[in-house]
Amino acid sequence: MVPIYYREHPKSTFRHPTFIIYLYNVKKIIFSLLVVATACVQPPEPPPGTIPKDKMIAILVDIHIAEAKVGSMGLHSVDSMQVLYKSMKEDVFRKHRVDSTAYNKSYNFYLENTKYLDEIYAAVVDSLSLKENLVKTE
Repeated sequence: MVPIYYREHPKSTFRHPTFIIYLYNVKKIIFSLLVVATACVQPPEPPPGTIPKDKMIAILVDIHIAEAKVGSMGLHSVDSMQVLYKSMKEDVFRKHRVDSTAYNKSYNFYLENTKYLDEIYAAVVDSLSLKENLVKTE
């Protein structure tokens, strides 16, 4: 099979097969270096005022439960669902004594630092699975 370079650019000076292989290898090397460079970087420490990971996990578990409750209520109006979800989310914030600004700031920090977010959501999924199993056994 003829590479696309030959069909699209028949007069190109860079169509020699060894040059194409060279470019392919250079791309692989650059990609590998970028992966290694980003993997070695330690995530930054959370700034002051960021909600701690354990509290963020509890908040996210409650928010996902509230979201599931709203989704299972069978409301036909999207507006009604959004109003109810917003109200339930505010109840979660009151329960955990957190305001929405601190939550959004913390969530954005964790979102930008995926190592933290992966750890948080692994715990959230485990907690939700445990709660689901407890409900099923009752």
